[in-house]
Order: sequence, then C-alpha cells, then structure tokens
Amino acid sequence: MRRGAEFGVPVQPVAVNMPVIVTRKDRIVADIQANLFRALATQPNITYVEGEARFLSPQELDIDGQTYLVEKTIIAAGARTYIPPITGLEETGYITSREALNLQHVPQKLVIVGGGYIALEYARMYHEFGSQVTVLGRNPQVAPTEDVDIANALADIMREDGIAIYTSAPVVATRKENGQKVVIAEINGQQREFFADEILVAAGRKPNGDQLNAEAAGIKLNSTAIEADEQLRTSAPNIWAIGDVTGGYMFTHMATAEGPYAALNAVKDAGRVVDYRVVPRAVFTYPTIGSVGLTEAEAQQQGYDYTVGSVPFNGGRAKAIGEARGLLKMIAEAKTGRILGCHILGAHADELIHEVAVAMKAGDGTIKAITDTIHIHPTLSEMVKSAAKAAR
Repeated sequence: MRRGAEFGVPVQPVAVNMPVIVTRKDRIVADIQANLFRALATQPNITYVEGEARFLSPQELDIDGQTYLVEKTIIAAGARTYIPPITGLEETGYITSREALNLQHVPQKLVIVGGGYIALEYARMYHEFGSQVTVLGRNPQVAPTEDVDIANALADIMREDGIAIYTSAPVVATRKENGQKVVIAEINGQQREFFADEILVAAGRKPNGDQLNAEAAGIKLNSTAIEADEQLRTSAPNIWAIGDVTGGYMFTHMATAEGPYAALNAVKDAGRVVDYRVVPRAVFTYPTIGSVGLTEAEAQQQGYDYTVGSVPFNGGRAKAIGEARGLLKMIAEAKTGRILGCHILGAHADELIHEVAVAMKAGDGTIKAITDTIHIHPTLSEMVKSAAKAAR
C-alpha cells in the first residue's frame, strides 16, 4: 500500500491497527485448531485427553495425576523458545515470538537477539509495521542453515530497506537505563550498545524431550532432543518420535509428513523410512526464501562434482509486479545433471520451490525435467527454468 503510487494507485496515509491485526490472527488460528479437534472428535477409535503427560515406564503415562497403560506411544511434543544465558536478560525483560504475535502496539525500537529464520521473519514484519528494527546475530551470516549467497542477498535487501542487521555480533548483556532497555553486543572485538523499547529473543528452538521424564521410559536424549532412527523409533522399542522434539527439521510440514510413517510403523510394523533428501523449506521474509536439498557448501563438503546455475530474480513477471529483487540458484551433479539443491530468494519463493522438489523426487531427479518443460510466459516459475538451464 505504501508503494501504491509506483503502480498508479496512490494510497495515503497508511497506518497499522495492531489490535485488529492480532484479532484477525487469533480468529484464523482458532478456526484451524477447531477443525483439527473436530476431526479428532469424529473418529470413533480416538479418545482425546488434554493434560501434561510424563512417562512412568515404557508402558505407563501419567497425565495430570491419572495413570494410563499404553502399548505403544508416538511422541510429538514439539519445541520451545531457547533463551540464551545473557547477563541481565531476566531483569531487563524480553519477549519471545509468542508474545510478539500478541503485542497491541508497535514498539518504536525493537532489538532482536538472533539471526535465524524466526528473527528475520519478525524483523521484516515489525519493520513493515513501523518499528526501527535491529537484528543481532551471533553467526557470520543470517539464516545460517541457508545457502550463503541467498542469505547474504537477503541481508543486503533488508539493510537496503532500513533494517539494521549485524552478523558475528553475539549479545553479552542487557540492562535498563532511564526507562529503556539496553542490549550490549560484541562487534569486531568491541562492545556496542543498542537501545530498545522491546527485546525479542529469537535465538532458536529447543526440543521438549526433557519435559517428558523420558529416562523412565528408557528413551535416549541428545541434549533435550529425543533420538530416533530412520523409522522414527526411539531407543525404547515401543515408542516413536516425530517433529521438533527430535531436533531435526523443525517445520510443521515435516512433522505432518513423519506422522503417517510413525503410525504405520507403530501399528503395522511397516518399516517405512522417511526420505529426508527432498525436504522443502521457507523463510517467510520479504522477499521470501524457498529452498530444497543441499546448499553449495554442503555439496562441496560431501565431495560432489557439481555445477551451479545462478540467475537474478528479474524476469518479466517479477518486474511487472514490482518484485525484481533476489536470485535463484540451482546446484546439480556435473556428470548426471541430478538436482542436488535449489535456493530461491524472491516473491513467492515458497511456492516456486515445489517445482524443484517434485523434479527431485520424480523420475531420475535431473534438471532435464525442468528444462524440457514448457513454462508459461510471463510467470515467475519460468525463472526456475532459467536457473536450471544455467546449471547445465
């Protein structure tokens, strides 16, 4: 709306009503949850029990004082926000991503501790709402699990738009001063201070495996994550685990994909194995990151002889909708053309990446499946074909 004049439709002024935004969000979430519980209620073989569960033994669960005898268990206990040990943080006060979704006001100054996908998504969101946002990440690049070229390009765009992003900038302490919060980070060997109305801690997620008394069931933990094999079975032979609690790919769609595998393995001893080679993921920033498969660094570390096709996100459709910032990067095995990974930074990258995921999963998984397919012009997806052609 602020860019309306660029398209010949000026809209002024543009303001944000946080209570209305939060109310709309709550309504959408409540509707999704209601549909899920409604689906459970219509299944005659499902008994739904609400409460906090802890293991008493491999075959016993305590749920708020009531003991349940269980033959087999599937754990999907999720994860929680990781709060790093920062001097003064508890006394200064902070919010997590949960509270940031319920703020009834727009902070004038928001400092975000962390440089991963959660930090970047909230940085962009509150920047658009009107906050002066500073991101302090401890890693050498933002979005450290993403391809370095994509991550650096996103950081450049966010900086260009007015978001202050610092990498290799671990936060060492916080304090209060004259009614404001102060965040102290170490940057280039020196301590720098950043003033904030709110401090958002977005330094990662911590699996909830340590909340279940897992030891009583004979379940091995890796820190707070539950160890599970390729069939999602834990060290206890009658217990399986899926989703964030295993510390693997922490995406809702990953847990959704793992669920049927664990169910079939637990109930029918099906021996199903999840294919983690093709797991699409997204960072819902502006522009968006969509990725699948190996980054270039991972392909190099694993010893592949590979080619890279990289093209700017500036096709005709991208220019027409005013979203011509970003890039597409395709990584393929040099000899066979098999797609090893693809990484997109640009408008609707979270949708575009599925074309590559399907190509990787189907047939021989080569770039030929994309390059030989006719793409509509003008569309954003024809840029995926351009990247594939560049990787030949």
